[in-house]
Amino acid sequence: MNINFNFTNLTSRYNLMSQLFGAKKNQSNGLLNPANIINAKNQKGIGMANKSVKSDKEIEEIIYESGICVRGMIMNGKSESEMHQMIDVSEEYRQKMFDECKRHFLQENGVANGDTTRRSEVFRAYQLSVKEDDRLKGTWSLQQYEKQYSSAFAAAVKAVNPNWKNGDPFDASTLDSITRESVESTLVQSGNTLTRKGVDYSI
Repeated sequence: MNINFNFTNLTSRYNLMSQLFGAKKNQSNGLLNPANIINAKNQKGIGMANKSVKSDKEIEEIIYESGICVRGMIMNGKSESEMHQMIDVSEEYRQKMFDECKRHFLQENGVANGDTTRRSEVFRAYQLSVKEDDRLKGTWSLQQYEKQYSSAFAAAVKAVNPNWKNGDPFDASTLDSITRESVESTLVQSGNTLTRKGVDYSI
């Protein structure tokens, strides 16, 4: 079998993922489902020379070998319960995600802009830092921290200006007192998610 991904006129791997799934780049965390690749091939005919795809496993290997996503990040054949588990995430990568959330929040006034976020890079680096069996669960866990960091920034701005909405300008110094440690000190695990003590400010 000879199947090739054609990267002609694509500026990045994330653009390819966007074309395959019709997903916005700011939603990317490196998780792929081979069934979507098959459907995209059949419907859009992009980048695959041979149409006789025999198995999802063969497609998985092509995806991994092409570098589109990190090995272990395809959930084909896995249930959500296998992926949606909280595990320990290193302080190093929690800090990297916090820093990126804060940088992006300040730059975009709280708007999740897929063209300027670097979250995918943080997720990919994290995935490569852990063993393959922990990559799906670890990515889910890091997403829970990401959500709460962004929620804490929004809550801090709204505490100063209750009428603030995502996209409105605000005084950057409002976030000076918000640290990763201060946010994490308020977090509690609730099943397979994180909430802030008593109130979930998820956005």
